[in-house]
Amino acid sequence: MRPHPRIRKTIKWGGAAVTLLLVVVWVRSEYVIDGYSWRHGDIHTEAGALHLLYCPKGWSVSGLRHDPVYDPPAPPDWGWRSEARVLSQLWVLPLWMPATLAFGAASTAWRLDTLARRRACGGLTLCPKCNYDRAGIAADAKCPECGALPVAGKTSSHGSGAPSTGGKTS
Repeated sequence: MRPHPRIRKTIKWGGAAVTLLLVVVWVRSEYVIDGYSWRHGDIHTEAGALHLLYCPKGWSVSGLRHDPVYDPPAPPDWGWRSEARVLSQLWVLPLWMPATLAFGAASTAWRLDTLARRRACGGLTLCPKCNYDRAGIAADAKCPECGALPVAGKTSSHGSGAPSTGGKTS
């Protein structure tokens, strides 16, 4: 089953925007530590990764947090890790992982959209059941691939297989 064009368009443009945002945050995290702290934890980007520090018993995280003034810069994080500490739990997610997933989804949606556009504009006569190219076959003949009978008006993207003029007449 093919995704609906509106869903494909959302995945295509949303995935591209998320990928771009994650790459910008990833590059920025190599130079700047951005984050947010609350009573029981801290979430920040550092060294190409998203760090989540959580104190389950309600202790303050102020002494557990990374101090960029006194601590040397951390090496880049390339793999997922989880550390159980005495007073807290630390989870580290490298930003290249969600960026790669978003890029994969967006590029797949772009490719599917490109193929759909080529099929729609290329004058192909496709079987509605199996997408077999019916060029050169009689309009009322069975599909040689799956044996499906053509449905009136739905056997091809342009009816006769002739190039479309886009609804304009000369």
